[in-house]
Amino acid sequence: MLDNISIKTKLISLSIIISLSFVLILFIELLSINKISEIENIGTQINKLEIQQLELRKNEKDFLSRKDLKYLEKFNENISNIQKISSTLDTNFDLFDLDKTKLNNYNTIIKDYSTIFTKIVNLQQKIGLKEDNGLYGSLRNSVHLVQEFAKKSNDNYLLATVYDLRKQEKDFMLRLDEKYVENFNKIIIKLEKDEKYKEIIPLISSYKTDFLNLVTSEKEKGFNENSGMMKEMRDIVHKCAKSQEILTTGISQKIVELHDKIVFYSYSIIIIIALFIIIALLYISRVINKSLSTFQEGLGEFFAFLNNETKNINLLDDKNDNEFGNMSKIINSNIIKVQENIIKDKALIDDATKVANDIKDGHLSSRIVTNSNSNELNELKNVINLMLENLSSNINNILEVLKNYSNYDYTKRVNTKLVKGDILELCENINQVGNTITKMLVDSKTIGLNLQNSAHILVDNVKFLTQNANTTAASLEETAAAVEEITSTIAKNSQNINEMSQYSKNVISALKTGEELANRTTTSMDEINAQVIAINESITLIDQIAFQTNILSLNAAVEAATAGEAGRGFAVVAAEVRNLASRSAEVAREIKILVENATSKANIGKEIASNMIEGYATLNSNIQNTVNLINSVSTASKEQQIGMEQINSSINQLDQQTQEIATISSTTQQIAQETNNIAIEIVKNSDEKEFDGKNSIKIQEKR
Repeated sequence: MLDNISIKTKLISLSIIISLSFVLILFIELLSINKISEIENIGTQINKLEIQQLELRKNEKDFLSRKDLKYLEKFNENISNIQKISSTLDTNFDLFDLDKTKLNNYNTIIKDYSTIFTKIVNLQQKIGLKEDNGLYGSLRNSVHLVQEFAKKSNDNYLLATVYDLRKQEKDFMLRLDEKYVENFNKIIIKLEKDEKYKEIIPLISSYKTDFLNLVTSEKEKGFNENSGMMKEMRDIVHKCAKSQEILTTGISQKIVELHDKIVFYSYSIIIIIALFIIIALLYISRVINKSLSTFQEGLGEFFAFLNNETKNINLLDDKNDNEFGNMSKIINSNIIKVQENIIKDKALIDDATKVANDIKDGHLSSRIVTNSNSNELNELKNVINLMLENLSSNINNILEVLKNYSNYDYTKRVNTKLVKGDILELCENINQVGNTITKMLVDSKTIGLNLQNSAHILVDNVKFLTQNANTTAASLEETAAAVEEITSTIAKNSQNINEMSQYSKNVISALKTGEELANRTTTSMDEINAQVIAINESITLIDQIAFQTNILSLNAAVEAATAGEAGRGFAVVAAEVRNLASRSAEVAREIKILVENATSKANIGKEIASNMIEGYATLNSNIQNTVNLINSVSTASKEQQIGMEQINSSINQLDQQTQEIATISSTTQQIAQETNNIAIEIVKNSDEKEFDGKNSIKIQEKR
C-alpha cells in the first residue's frame, strides 16, 4: 500500500510523527515535573509546620521565664502561620487524594495547645506579670500594712511572728511547696487565737486571704510540669510532637510513593512513544530502501552498459507511482535512445579516445579525423580540434609565466586579450594565483612584522604579569599566616568562654549555699530573739526582787533604829543589803538596756538576712541570664572559628592558584619569545621573494 505513496509524503509524515512524539514527550515531562514539584511542596510545607511548632515551644518558654505578653502575640502569630500552612496542605491533600485524618488530628491538637497556653497566660495575668500587679500586688500591699503595724507596735514577738510569716511566704514563692503554706496557716492560727493582737487581726486576715488566693492560683497553674495546667500543657505538647512525627513519616512515605508512581508512568509512556517512533522509522526506511535498491540495481546495469562492462541491458522496474517509478520511466526511455546511438558513436569515440591518449601523453599536435553519423559528435570533433589549436598556443603562454613563478618572480602575468572561455578562466586564475600569492606574501610580511612587534609587547607584559603573580603569591602567604593566627585566637577565646561558663556554674552553686546560710541566719535570729525575750523577763524579775529587797532593807533599818544600840549591827547589814539591792537594780537596768540593744540588733540582722535572701534570688536570676549569654557567645565563637577555618582554606587554595599562575606566566614568556623568533623568520622568508608592494609594507601601530 505504501509503495505508491511518494517518498516526500513518507518523509513529511515521518517528520510530523516524530515532531508530535517529541511534543508529547515534552508535555509528559513538564507534567511530571509539575506534579513532582507539587509533591515536593507538600514536604516543604511539612518542614515549615515543624519550624512553626518549634517557634511555639520557644515562645511558650520565653513567656514562662520572662512573663511578657509580647510572647503571647508571637505565639498567636505562629498559630496563625500553622493554620495557613495546614490550609495549604489540606488543598494539596485534596489534589493528590491523600488521607487527611492525621492532618485533622494535628490541627485539633494545635488548637488544644493554643487554648491551654492562653488559659495559662490569663491565669498568670491574674497572678501578676510583675511584683506590683495582680495577686502579687495585692499580697505585697497586705504585707506592707501588717509589717508597718508590727513595727509601730514595738512588740518584738509580733514583729518576729510577722517576719516568720514573710519567711514562709517567700519560701513558698521560691520553692512552690505546700508545706510552707501549712506552716503559714499554723502561725496565722496561733496569732489569731492570741487576744493580745485583736487590732491586727483584720490586717492579718487580709494578708492570709491574699496569700491563699495566690497559692490557689499557683496550684491551679501547676507547681511544676507534673501538676495543674502545666501538666496538661506538657501532655498536649507531647501529643503535638507525636502527631507531627506521625504526619511527617506518613507524608514522607506518600511523597516517595507518588514520586515513584509518576516517574514510572512517565518513563512507561516515553518508552512506548520511543518504540512507536523506532518501528515507524524502521518500516518507512525499509520501504524506501527496497525501492532504492531496485532503482540502484537497474541504474547499475545501465551504467555498466555505458561503461562497456556488459553488452546487454535490462529496463528498470517502473510499475510504482512514486519518485523511483517516475525516474525509472524516464531512464528507460533514454536507455533505448542511448543504446541506438552508442554503437554509431563508438567509432568516433574510439578516435577521440586515441587523440585524448596522445594529449594525455603530452602530444598536443594530435587531432580527431574520424567522422560520425551524429552531427553533434562531428561538431564536437571540430570544436575539439580547434580547442587543441588554441590550447597549444595558450599553454605555451601559461608555461612561460609559470616558469617565472617557479623562480619566485611573481611580477609577470598571462596575456588574456585573445583568450576566451575556460582557457580565459584558466589564464585569469593563473593571474589570480599570482595576485593571491603576491597578496599572501604582502600579508605574510605584514603579519610577520606585526607579529614581531606584538611579540615584543607580549614578552614585556608577560614579564610584568610574572612579577605581579609572584608579589601576589607572597602577599597571600602573609595573609594566610595572619588568618591562621586569628583562627588560633578565636579558638582560644572559645576555650576561655567555656571556662567562664564553668565559673558561672560555680558561682550559682556558691549562691545557693549563701542563700541557705541566710535562711539559717534568719532562723538563728528568731531563736536569739526568743532567748532575749526570756532574758528580759528574768531582768524584770531581778528588778522586782531588788525593789522588794530595798523595801525590806528600809524596814530593817527602821527596826534597827528603833532597837537602838542593840540593832546597830542589824542596821549595818540592812544598809549593805540596801546598797546591794541598789546595785542589783542598777545592773538590771544596764542589762535591760543591753538586751534591748541586742533585740534591736537581732531584728536588724533578721531584716538584713531577709533582704539577703531576696537579693540572692535576684542575683541567681541575673547569673542564670549571664550563663545563657555566655553560652550564646560560646556558640557564636564556635561558628566564627568554623568560618575563619573556611576562609583560611580558601586563602590557601587561592595561594596555590596564584603560584600556578606565576608558573604559567613563566611558560607564556618562553612561548612569547619563540613567537618573536617565528615572526623574524616569516619576515626574512618574505624578503627573499619578488612581488609587488614588497618595500611599502608598514607596521600597524598598537594602541
